[in-house]
Amino acid sequence: MLKTLKYLIFIIISSVLMYFAFKDQNISEIISMMSYVDYKFILISMICGAFAIVSRGLRWGFLIESLGYKASNRNCIHTVSIGYLTNILIPRAGEISRCTSLHQAENIPFNKLFGTIILERLIDLVILIILVFIAFIYKFAEISSFFEKVLGTNTASNSNNTLLIVLCIFGAILLFTQIFKKRLLKFSFFKKIQNLVKGLKDGLTSFNNLKEKTPFITHTIFIWLMYIVMTFICFFAIDETEHLNILDGIYITIIGGLGMVVPSQGGIGSYHLAVKLGLSGIGIAMQPALLFAFAVHTAQTLMTIIFGLFSSFILLSTKKNVETTK
Repeated sequence: MLKTLKYLIFIIISSVLMYFAFKDQNISEIISMMSYVDYKFILISMICGAFAIVSRGLRWGFLIESLGYKASNRNCIHTVSIGYLTNILIPRAGEISRCTSLHQAENIPFNKLFGTIILERLIDLVILIILVFIAFIYKFAEISSFFEKVLGTNTASNSNNTLLIVLCIFGAILLFTQIFKKRLLKFSFFKKIQNLVKGLKDGLTSFNNLKEKTPFITHTIFIWLMYIVMTFICFFAIDETEHLNILDGIYITIIGGLGMVVPSQGGIGSYHLAVKLGLSGIGIAMQPALLFAFAVHTAQTLMTIIFGLFSSFILLSTKKNVETTK
């Protein structure tokens, strides 16, 4: 009953966000604009997404190996793919599905596998923080312009002063938390933040135990490069976005990623709204922005479903063959 209720809540959230994303927009006109999309770039984006899944699977193998276990590259890739498919069907269940599938295929303890995913997420968080910092520095004027439209204030003309103010506020918060650290830790909210920071430190410490650091780092860079490219390459599919550069690609990748974090059904609605607002902040009209969001999200969802179903079929066939030979 509780699981069904959660599932319904995710669907409701997606529906509400989808409504706000397409509110006051001519949907029939957006649909007609789809005939002008250059789908070869969308296809390339789907291929980049598939490469990211493969690389993530191979990277997971290195983490598992650091624990003293050995999992085949094929099973690591297929279980990662199944995890992504599960996230579309049941939000936040992908990691559990991924660990369960590999546990059944390789007989590696579930808790050990789940521990590697925590470390994996911590490493990805570090990369995301770096990308956010880059976007914040290089795209600050565009972000200010976006808030000027939303708030009706002239922030764009004073972007340097605004950036300085933001940095000063951030510094003041850090200083305040250090001075009153013991008192703040009495509150559960700050305790959770401390645990998050501690977990990040522990994860980075565990990283030092990896035997194959270079391949792990290489795969991490490649995965995030694919994430950026699969967004950036789609700019060329639509006339209104083809002038955007790689920094815009990083910016929209982050914005889209934040949209996917929202507890919605497979990012439906949350991704569309986030990318629409993100693109409008760099001067793209609402309809082309929605067309871009719809094309990218649909393509990546389709790729995930195809790859996930294929992986499910492969693992299921392998399991049946093993049972037959026993």
